Amino acid sequence: MAKRVSMKHKRMAAPEWVFPWRGSRGSRVPFIIAVAFCATFFAVVTASVRIRVPSPVSWTAAKASVIRVLDDVDGRALTLMAREGGPFPSRFDPGEWSRDATREVSAWQAPPYSPALRELIQKERAAASRWTSPREPVLPVRKPTQADAKIPEKLPPQPVLFPLSGIDAASLPRELPPFDADVAAAMTAEPWRFLLRLGANGEVLDCFPLAGGGEAAGPPALDGWLRRISFKPDPAKASRWIAVGVGFANPPDHGTDDH
Repeated sequence: MAKRVSMKHKRMAAPEWVFPWRGSRGSRVPFIIAVAFCATFFAVVTASVRIRVPSPVSWTAAKASVIRVLDDVDGRALTLMAREGGPFPSRFDPGEWSRDATREVSAWQAPPYSPALRELIQKERAAASRWTSPREPVLPVRKPTQADAKIPEKLPPQPVLFPLSGIDAASLPRELPPFDADVAAAMTAEPWRFLLRLGANGEVLDCFPLAGGGEAAGPPALDGWLRRISFKPDPAKASRWIAVGVGFANPPDHGTDDH
């Protein structure tokens, strides 16, 4: 059997290029001195470091000031200064103005249409010249007819109904009786309003004029005209109340409505 070689002998007989992973068992005093020096240095550095934690800053309490002013000259002046100098200045609202409705109606009225008329060529020039210049119309001579000689009779305005309360536009009668009374200018100035009590068959039992128009002969004439109107019957109700408005408009064959 081969002789067993100890590990110590192998390390001693190892060549120089082999790294000695395990050092020789010498004195441990240098190691203890190094550890003691490092521990002392670490303790001194730790004791010399001071960490200062500032005290928390208290937040300002949420509060506000309120000034109560009276409804007098000084109070209104202070209120106006606060509104104009504050972060949210007041603005003028046109909807709160009492005259806004009338001004809005007048502001949205369309301007009158006035087309620019071109001068027509003379009749003898159209007959003499065979060829015309571009964009210059040549109109034929129009012969007058009997229809042109007839002047339509000017018809007076007729009353029309529009619903106010208790009835809709679809329930209004299609055919209205003719209005035979004279139509004055005061009657057509503004619409009239009437409170009517209808029977089960749609006849007018009572007629009461409300605001509208003047105190001319309009209400008596319109009262008789309204009592001749037959509304839509409602057998389920013995009587019912409605409110209607009465205005005046030109008939279809009056003016330019028939063209």
